[in-house]
Amino acid sequence: MLVRPRPVIGAEATPRLPGAAPWRRLLHHPLFWSGFTLFALLVAFAFLGPAFYHKDVNTINVAMSLLPPSATFPLGTDVLGENELGRLMIGGQVPIWSGLLAALGATWLGTALGIAGGFGGRIADSVTMRLADGVLGVPQVVAILLTESIFGISTGLLVLMFVLTAWPLTARLVRAETLGMRAAPFIEAARAEGASRSRVIARHVLPNLFDALVATFTTQFTSAVLVIAITSFVGAGLGPPWNWATMINANQDALLSGQWWLIVLPGALFALLVVSVYLMGEALRAAFNPQVEMHSWRGAAS
Repeated sequence: MLVRPRPVIGAEATPRLPGAAPWRRLLHHPLFWSGFTLFALLVAFAFLGPAFYHKDVNTINVAMSLLPPSATFPLGTDVLGENELGRLMIGGQVPIWSGLLAALGATWLGTALGIAGGFGGRIADSVTMRLADGVLGVPQVVAILLTESIFGISTGLLVLMFVLTAWPLTARLVRAETLGMRAAPFIEAARAEGASRSRVIARHVLPNLFDALVATFTTQFTSAVLVIAITSFVGAGLGPPWNWATMINANQDALLSGQWWLIVLPGALFALLVVSVYLMGEALRAAFNPQVEMHSWRGAAS
């Protein structure tokens, strides 16, 4: 629960997120439950599935390679004769946790630099924004491919490079929000009471950035997943073990040769992962931003 600033005479503005009403709106929003259910199912499939289903996952049997879906192998087998269903389960682990880690890192770094620009004075703001412009001047995928061509392919390096190239999106949004908030009455009231800059940021600025940070986090996560897919498709994505991205890359010719399940299924799981986070993000934005109509999607559908 976010804390409302202590009432001060003359302070007419308060943070946007008082009380528990946004959480109640969120829990009644159909899009949130749709996205959450889908995301939970994908997480259970990837992290709990291997504990219950591990038939021929690591067993190489070339004589059984490229079998179509059947009762024995519900999703067929790959070129090495390994069970595709089991591989898909394990293959979802790295994209999920690496996407979440990359999104958290980019959001955290962008938030810190955005607040530094908005509250740090003219010099800090100029330095932060020029740095953001410089980072945005280099295409993200190109920067990742160049770095991995020098240092090699690894999951950790891909996550780090995403964070270092994606933070300007969050920083610019946070800076704009903090600049608009800096002269707000409740900020001035806190300063008049003698609150330090760090206390103002922690007690009043960050709570009011919640909806903006939710929006940028979901955007960063979907971007991270797409970057993982793109870089892996060209052979410079996540490192071992195998995952949905490397499965797509290793089976690029499967669709043309008739083994559609080897590339369509991991691609579909990637798409579902992006959709699940997008739906939760839309619901969170609607719940924590009073200017968003909670049920506008119904009108659009009618």
